Amino acid sequence: GKKVLQAAAKSVKRTHLELGGKAPVIVFDDADLGAVVNGLRAFGYYNAGQDCTAACRIYAGRKIYDKLVADLSSAVSTIKYNRPDDTENEIG
Repeated sequence: GKKVLQAAAKSVKRTHLELGGKAPVIVFDDADLGAVVNGLRAFGYYNAGQDCTAACRIYAGRKIYDKLVADLSSAVSTIKYNRPDDTENEIG
């Protein structure tokens, strides 16, 4: 990050550095799956996933794993992506 900023400063380029770490998600067997899925759909894919807080891996309890995968797959399949000038899109 420091080297990028130093290189950009020479010509006064605008920068936006994402210097955060990875964001794992831990889902326990008694979690509210609806809330988990909604949160992952909204924040896991925010900024096309190019954000330091985007979920990069999910650890789920064995009892809820299959349902979480199915529900999350269904939820993210509805994300609207298209050209940036399309006002209906969520990514793009």
